[in-house]
Amino acid sequence: MASSITLTNGIRTNLLALNSTKDNIGATQNRLSTGLAVSNPVDDAFKYFSAKSLSDRANDLSTRKDAIDQGVSVVSTASTALTSMETLTQQMKGIVDSSRSGSATQRGSYQTQLQTLSKQIGKLVNDASYNGQNLLNASTANLTVYFSDKSSSKLDVHGVNFNVSQLFLKASGSVAGVSGQSSSDIVSKLGNFSQSLSAYQLSQASVLATYNSHADTMQNSLDNTVQKIRAQSAIMGNNVAILNVRLDFTKNYINTLQGGSDKMTVADLNSESAKLMSLNTRQSIATSALSMANQADQGVLQLLR
Repeated sequence: MASSITLTNGIRTNLLALNSTKDNIGATQNRLSTGLAVSNPVDDAFKYFSAKSLSDRANDLSTRKDAIDQGVSVVSTASTALTSMETLTQQMKGIVDSSRSGSATQRGSYQTQLQTLSKQIGKLVNDASYNGQNLLNASTANLTVYFSDKSSSKLDVHGVNFNVSQLFLKASGSVAGVSGQSSSDIVSKLGNFSQSLSAYQLSQASVLATYNSHADTMQNSLDNTVQKIRAQSAIMGNNVAILNVRLDFTKNYINTLQGGSDKMTVADLNSESAKLMSLNTRQSIATSALSMANQADQGVLQLLR
């Protein structure tokens, strides 16, 4: 039967102190290496799960933030296109005004330019697409951007049909129904011109008066169209502003949530470094104390011999 080893109280106390110090050193080194004071439920169940809840919320909102950012791009694309469409429509107004004093050849060129500009407006509408979403070519092309996990926390952006056939308005305010396929269609639908611009003999006072009356009608039609574009541009601009506000809020909210989580789990590296130095010193002292206790016991044995 093996004999048991009996330790004196002094040696046992020093061994327990060394073991405790070793465990503390290991825990401190782990906090320094991971940067976390609480890395699992064993460290502190309340702080761990509270921090996890905040981090999970931040991660969920991060996904929403990305969707909001994409929404900003979709609406901004439409808003930019509307600004360009207004510019082209204003150019059409300038061409109509210039035609009043132009020669027959010039008026023929002006009519062609009007058709070209209307086609370019149509191309702008079709090109105003971001990631497959176009808010200007169909009234059913709606965009819904969610801000959080609550279904009511969202922004609905309604699309519009601004294709050429639906965009241009008559002087009366009704849709002109311009096809954009022929130059004569544009001047007849918007200005009630009964023939091409070059066909009018402006040297005759009565013809000039009729021409100017039609030109005024076309100017009014284009003015109504510009107002229509501006009204939609204001709506899109307001939506962009809302999305940007929500995007900034979500970014700041995510930082707040992550900061709150860090407060519960992140270790103070300066404090942990100082603690490690203290523990190393304590371990050295405990080792020396154990050695002295052992030497004292050996001295007693020598006396007994």
